[in-house]
Amino acid sequence: MHIYNIYQIYMNHKEKIKWFCIITIISSIILTYIFFLYKLSKTLKIIFFSTLFIILLKIFFHTILSKKILIFINEIKLELLNIVWPSFKETAQTTGIVILLIILTSIFLWIIDGIILRIISYIFSLRL
Repeated sequence: MHIYNIYQIYMNHKEKIKWFCIITIISSIILTYIFFLYKLSKTLKIIFFSTLFIILLKIFFHTILSKKILIFINEIKLELLNIVWPSFKETAQTTGIVILLIILTSIFLWIIDGIILRIISYIFSLRL
């Protein structure tokens, strides 16, 4: 068997064991919270939950998924550096144009509504 295949099998099992540990820790946190909520003192609860949470994060940050997430976050940061933000003047001009178009559109629709209302009232007045 090729050494690369052995390494891939090992890494696959190692990753499965890590995720099994993560699921076990999460379930133990939930079960402990449900069943032993009133039986433990506050300091013991804080120590217990924070310890399990730290272990959980430590295991998670050694998984492949966390490495992919960190790479993705770094790529997002690099993309955010490439954004060209508009100046205050450009933003104010664009906002003014949008407000003007909203006002003109509302006036146009108000006029069309009045015309349609008069046409409908004229048609109904002819029937009576």
